[in-house]
Amino acid sequence: KESEEYDRTETEKKEKTTYKGTSYTGKTDEQILNSIKNKKFKNLSKSEMNELMDRIDEYLHTPYLWGGESKEGIDCSSFVQTVMSLALGIKLPRTSLEQSKKGYRVGMDELSLDDLIFFDTMNKGHVSHVGIYLDEGLFVHSGSRTGVAIASLNEDFYNEKYLFAKRVLE
Repeated sequence: KESEEYDRTETEKKEKTTYKGTSYTGKTDEQILNSIKNKKFKNLSKSEMNELMDRIDEYLHTPYLWGGESKEGIDCSSFVQTVMSLALGIKLPRTSLEQSKKGYRVGMDELSLDDLIFFDTMNKGHVSHVGIYLDEGLFVHSGSRTGVAIASLNEDFYNEKYLFAKRVLE
């Protein structure tokens, strides 16, 4: 009975994790990923896209831990490094600043699934945060307040802190 109570509580927690502010309003992070799986993207094959979504889903709701590199706790750059390596075989450096030096820049109007997006969340004048672009202004990242979750570039905070995006897969 204790196990059933634990399972129900964990399920309820996941169901309450919703994204607000776009056409996905009211959907869980998992529902968002599933809806993306049903789309076609020119830069990824269906199998690559499914692998990417599965690796992201595997880490969803992992707590944030500065310097963390596991499902027990992970920071933004380790999350991106791990997911991109496991899903697509792309080897990236460990820090967001070093990751921002890879690939080539793409404009906001060119963003596509798997592009890396970079932010200056610490107001230091350089990259201090990274996420993976999904679709329709949404991205996944490991945030210090949210852990691994889906967020929107339309949110004031991320819109103000956004620096640029890079494409590392061709």
